[in-house]
Amino acid sequence: VVFGCGGVGLSAIQGARLVGASRIIAVDTLESKLEYARHFGATHTVNAKDDPVAAVRELSGGWGADYSFEVTGKTAVMEQAYAATRRGGTVCIIGIGSYTESFPLNACAFSSDSKTVVGCMYGNANFKVDIPNLLDLYLAKRLDLDAMISRTYTIDEAPQAFEDLQSGRNARGVILF
Repeated sequence: VVFGCGGVGLSAIQGARLVGASRIIAVDTLESKLEYARHFGATHTVNAKDDPVAAVRELSGGWGADYSFEVTGKTAVMEQAYAATRRGGTVCIIGIGSYTESFPLNACAFSSDSKTVVGCMYGNANFKVDIPNLLDLYLAKRLDLDAMISRTYTIDEAPQAFEDLQSGRNARGVILF
């Protein structure tokens, strides 16, 4: 399950598709982002305005997700990602949260749930290996980068680009110099 369907979340969805995940659940508050998620490989979408943890559990037969990827940086969403992950599953925190916030983990549940919680910065990439592999996937049309660019802007339109980013209008906007 991917919590947050901006550019990073859509990339995580494509990655899950590439490795053959049979069920890819995308969670976001914006229907437009969920549409993008379906395009890039999400098999199920959940509006986070509802109860995303209950929805993920229902879609997984009551078990929860094997893997949850949190890409928003919001502590409430980190808690949801943890709660939506099955016993023994893995929670990957990608979104960069505030230095002044933390999210609580129940001391007993942390050990009894046997979940793995990992952080991830820049995909933990080995750039010398990963960039050529990503380029090969792109050239083989298995990684859809072109469709992720939903709008381009001139440098003079940069304020609009940032406004659109903030409001979630695009999958990914690119400012051209």
